[in-house]
Amino acid sequence: MKYTDPPFNEVSIDMKERHFSRREFLWIASLGAVAMKSGCLQQVNRHFPTKKRLNIIFLLTDDQRARTFSVSDHPVIKTPNLDWLALNGVRFTNAFVTDPTCMPSRVTFLTGLYERVHGVGFSSEHVLTQKQWSYTYPALLRENGYYTGFIGKFGVERYPFRGSGLKGFDFWRGHDGWASFFPKTQTNCQIYKDSKGDIITPIMGESMERFLDSCPEDKPFCLSVSFSAPHGSISGSMVPEEGGGDKRMTRPANENIRLQDHPVYGKLYRDSNIDIPIECGTDTDSHIPTYVLRQEGRRQTYSYNYTKETCLEHHYRYYQLITGVDRAVGQLLDSLKKRGLNNNTVIIFSSDHGLLMGEYGMGGKALLYDLTTKIPLIIYDPTLPKSKRGKENDALVVSTDVAPTILEYAGIRPPEFIQGQSLIKLIYDLESNWRTDIFLENLYTGRFNPLIEAVREKNWKYVRYFSNPGHSKGREVLTRSGYYVDEDVDFQDKVPVYEQLFDLETDPYEGRNLATSSEYAEILNRLRKRCELHSSQIMVEKEKYRMALKKRFNCKFLR
Repeated sequence: MKYTDPPFNEVSIDMKERHFSRREFLWIASLGAVAMKSGCLQQVNRHFPTKKRLNIIFLLTDDQRARTFSVSDHPVIKTPNLDWLALNGVRFTNAFVTDPTCMPSRVTFLTGLYERVHGVGFSSEHVLTQKQWSYTYPALLRENGYYTGFIGKFGVERYPFRGSGLKGFDFWRGHDGWASFFPKTQTNCQIYKDSKGDIITPIMGESMERFLDSCPEDKPFCLSVSFSAPHGSISGSMVPEEGGGDKRMTRPANENIRLQDHPVYGKLYRDSNIDIPIECGTDTDSHIPTYVLRQEGRRQTYSYNYTKETCLEHHYRYYQLITGVDRAVGQLLDSLKKRGLNNNTVIIFSSDHGLLMGEYGMGGKALLYDLTTKIPLIIYDPTLPKSKRGKENDALVVSTDVAPTILEYAGIRPPEFIQGQSLIKLIYDLESNWRTDIFLENLYTGRFNPLIEAVREKNWKYVRYFSNPGHSKGREVLTRSGYYVDEDVDFQDKVPVYEQLFDLETDPYEGRNLATSSEYAEILNRLRKRCELHSSQIMVEKEKYRMALKKRFNCKFLR
């Protein structure tokens, strides 16, 4: 399905010549009343001269790499509907997640905070508290008059309203844990049992229709949709008979009789010339030594990316799943137009992180290569003037920027401790003094993963690895309890066990580590200092955040 008709009208953004009617003036004044009632200051955004408050839809995929669109010149994947969003919006070509693992990344999107600040991750014992939730973008929008909904994989696992989604949203059609390609028999996915379809991504499309049917006419809405595709839990369950473990991806998915004639999950892309990474199945030591990262855990979890045959099958399925998401996006665009919502609905599209699919001889995420940290990010704004549509923006942006962007679109001032910046000034070309580097972290210690930090500029990246004490004793986790504590992730006086330096201009693949070359010593030392500064600063921001919560709510950060 290709969506071609423009779902917007031209809207002037010159506020200097804008004269408000009495009705508009009263509406603007009402925003201030709502803000005073909620305790969160609202500001009417000068960029959006529309009589109605903007609706907002945030679409998030799982494990999708940054350049997996036909609009980004991908040689195989066809994504006409996502291409349409990009060609009529703004596509950020240097967008990154702060932490390339599922749970902490999703909490970062919700809060605008790094994992080291919000504290929620697979290797942390912290549970997202109700007080923290009250400062997420869905909670703030709901408090300020928005009708909010969530669909799909929540992915946070430890949060205050688990099992009672309607305590966090006005509409809930989500699940905890992983889904499978055919999810309706799973205990954690029973909420989808009444769906007409059987496949997880079309079920997401149907669920979006249900949300739009439920929206009250007198409120703006904010819908968050979290697709499970193209995650390995979906690609690895397209043929249930394969079972788990190293049996995944060992058969063509269209051997499943339920998929043989499917327009997406059948033969699509199987006649294409797909080049899998030449390093698939090779030794990983030349990139990250075994004493830094043992491969047993990754090899078990992502076994299909360690042999060429299964890696190729993974690529077929991965590309199909992305096109499946694209079809669901097309259905959403059609529905918004039919309902007359296309002129007033902002759509943001992104992913929780990227993925290694045989590159460097590895699979998975939780490393700070661009392939795992770089993400797609498209913002479609129907009020954007024609001259600014279809542009690519190469500013360095991070996942902490999404929450303040959503809040600004809603006319809500973000909390003072939020770490990201709204992207709206970039979209409207009003920001000339943007950041020149970004800080990245990985605090996931399972599967023998080290603790990692990085600083990335447009042309250079420095990465430093810190040992995981559990590894020397054969354990996959940092401590006996399985969780890190604050001092474990304070690297101020610690010496990294391994460093990487990449010249991204000449080596965008990050295949040549220059850290030991004396020719680049000056650049290495400069980026070391930047990384140390970011690392120490984030520890200060963490304490400020905790003190702010304690002061406001008289509560402890941790349970």
